[in-house]
Amino acid sequence: MADSPSLALRYYACDACGTVFALPDDPDEPTACGRCGAGPLRELRDVRGQDAYFAP
Repeated sequence: MADSPSLALRYYACDACGTVFALPDDPDEPTACGRCGAGPLRELRDVRGQDAYFAP
């Protein structure tokens, strides 16, 4: 089980276009928005886990 990928997600918001991204938990933070190209993205630190952003 140690070789299985993590399902943990990190959530980032682009303040320029309002897009929220759910990305794999990776030590490298994204530098620009994949939609509009603006940067930097703001991490939503209070939201963690597989479906925390979408569940009440």
